[in-house]
Amino acid sequence: MFPELTQVGRNFKLNGFTATKHGNKPYEWPPPVSAMVQLSFTNLKKSMPSGTDAFDPSNRANDNVNVPQAISLFYGGRIYSEYVGALVQGTYDGVGNKFFLDNTDVRFTVKPELFGKPMILGLTVNNNPTVSDALNTTPAWGFPSAAPAVALTPSAGPQIEGLGGNVGGIGAYFYWNNLLYVEGAVYRTTRTGVTQFLGSGVVNDPVIQDVAPYWRVFLNHQWGKHSVQVGHFGLVNRNLSPSAKPVDPATLDADGNPTGIPNVPNLVDTRGPIDRFTDLGFDAQYQFIGKKHLFTVQTSYIHEDQRLNNADSQQGSYGNAAYLDKFKINANYYYRTDNWGSVGGTIAYVNLWGSRNFGTFDPAADPFGLYGPGAGTGSRVGKPNSDWWIFELDYIPWWKQFVTKVTLQYTVYSRFNGSRSLYDGNGANPDAGTVADTFPFGRRNASFNNSLYLLVWQTF
Repeated sequence: MFPELTQVGRNFKLNGFTATKHGNKPYEWPPPVSAMVQLSFTNLKKSMPSGTDAFDPSNRANDNVNVPQAISLFYGGRIYSEYVGALVQGTYDGVGNKFFLDNTDVRFTVKPELFGKPMILGLTVNNNPTVSDALNTTPAWGFPSAAPAVALTPSAGPQIEGLGGNVGGIGAYFYWNNLLYVEGAVYRTTRTGVTQFLGSGVVNDPVIQDVAPYWRVFLNHQWGKHSVQVGHFGLVNRNLSPSAKPVDPATLDADGNPTGIPNVPNLVDTRGPIDRFTDLGFDAQYQFIGKKHLFTVQTSYIHEDQRLNNADSQQGSYGNAAYLDKFKINANYYYRTDNWGSVGGTIAYVNLWGSRNFGTFDPAADPFGLYGPGAGTGSRVGKPNSDWWIFELDYIPWWKQFVTKVTLQYTVYSRFNGSRSLYDGNGANPDAGTVADTFPFGRRNASFNNSLYLLVWQTF
């Protein structure tokens, strides 16, 4: 069920989005343009603390209607002949009230033979590592394809999951004999330079130094109605120091402090310590596509090695070495009825864990680190460890002129930011050794972030 790809969809993408129903015409007419609107309702088990970052500055109620949650316009198909095609998505974020260039992938392909077997050679220009991937196991296109925009989520995540729009890059790939896929790419910041257009509407965070190499390889095997893939992917990126650029003395206040925003990466002087992240991922997928029955199992594991020299030097990290791991597995089943459309669902389990990163080397000093106490989003124990289940039901009605998808999704947290209960450490008084239940907010447990999400996804 869309947006998950079948083997037909994967081949369309690997061939550069150039397949057409218009014969040998070098262009598509009418243009392959489409749109979608997402309308959603989210219920949280308990409302978020007042002032939670990125949400309403007042206490957010636990029933949220987002009309729209998002509106997107797509160009997906041939640009010129059998060589150039693209998927370009522009999105209006109804929660953040902003427009931005979303997932974008422009391709050039040729189709020679190697050892008498078919091969695709391609170039891709895109704005998100893994957006070029043909499987739904990597971050850009993995499950869930839609989620609440107004719910708390764990504070940590691998770098490769959060670079969309912050980087732009170029890559090359080959796909041989419907068996072996290999891709290599390099990415740079979209804050400046030739890749800036690929980050339109995106606030760049983080800003990477120089280029970030990305690689991808997988094996594919298809027999009858079955297919299976096993692969590996990786990324290495170095984040620039968020130190200030030189400040004009005329902009200082009476106390000698800058009146502007000092925490802006210095894109000119890149000397000094940097934070280096190495992400190594492994994934697998099995898919059965029958006339009435569709079944998929997908899994992925990402290990991230963190060398936080810059964060450590500025007491943003408790030490300069850390790690983060994420495991995910999900299975879905859908049934195509004769007269009433398609119905089915997905069950997913996600486990995120990593090193403790909060403390102090001086008992007389305040503790510091990546994961400290804070209302809603903090960690009492200084760890990112979280695990949760996602249960989803989907229904696509029988009409075909415009495809509608109705989703009901429930997310259940067993742990959140390191703990099951009082996970954020909010209201704690370390000096007195006590934890307050009422000041400034009540006790917050992992289960308080459970969410019920209803989505109507309409395409045009």
